[in-house]
Amino acid sequence: MTTTAPITLTPKDFEATYDDIAVCCSGEDGDMIALGHHDPTTALAAFNRHATEYLGLANIVDDATLPAAELASYAKHITQHWGTVRKATEAEQDNEGWSWCLESAIKDTPGAIPYTWLGLN
Repeated sequence: MTTTAPITLTPKDFEATYDDIAVCCSGEDGDMIALGHHDPTTALAAFNRHATEYLGLANIVDDATLPAAELASYAKHITQHWGTVRKATEAEQDNEGWSWCLESAIKDTPGAIPYTWLGLN
């Protein structure tokens, strides 16, 4: 039997931290999550650094020829949200390798945490 009780996240639950922004990938489409609400430009820098340093890509879209101004335009894909965290089910752990899952919520939901989302698709 699995539990779906909310859990608390810390930067240690993320793949890496850049300039005090804890970041991890979310799925296989290039989407990423940062713990907390961050300015889109600052978050983009952390996400891009994660793409290059952690994933070994040229940048968040893995295009070494992308001009800096066009890369900066990807800040429009960054949004701020609230969510609750639960332990991943056994199937999620087995199939995806996740230890926790973030569920969409509103700010007033008990246990809700702020997060910043990069949605590329």
